[in-house]
Amino acid sequence: MSAHYLGHVFDIHGGGKDLIFPHHENELAQSRAAYPESEVKCWMHNGFINIDDQKMSKSVNNFFTIRDIITLYHPLALRFFLMRTHYKSDANHSDKALEIASDRVYYIYQTLYDCDEVLSLHREENISVPVPAEEQKLVDDHNKAFLESMSDDLRTTDVLDGFMELLKAING
Repeated sequence: MSAHYLGHVFDIHGGGKDLIFPHHENELAQSRAAYPESEVKCWMHNGFINIDDQKMSKSVNNFFTIRDIITLYHPLALRFFLMRTHYKSDANHSDKALEIASDRVYYIYQTLYDCDEVLSLHREENISVPVPAEEQKLVDDHNKAFLESMSDDLRTTDVLDGFMELLKAING
């Protein structure tokens, strides 16, 4: 079915780390038996979600859905929380972790709002002022680190740490 709708070559195929063996290895073997040109260019296997350091499970009644979370927290807070853990690692959900993520998202948007407020005072003046060398270096260094981190197995935690450093510099 996947070959019919998506072709025989997949750029990215993923799933939980518990599916590496035997599910994904069998899937690839079956596909290649039927279509020798079958290929997956990049396998991505994510970690599990734990609740307060305990594996999430319906049997221990610590199971919830994304819909449950976004009734309590903004979806961007959930996204930030998930990006704070490398995709291969288990994510440890806790209310405290989501509160911290929510605070970080608020900090980002408050910084952007404050910047917009200051810049709006000068928008109509058509002033062209170069970015000071020290600040330009911060931006250039972050851009370089961003590209390196994302190219090195999607290290989103490092990217977010660098981004927060830029925001601190802006607020300073």
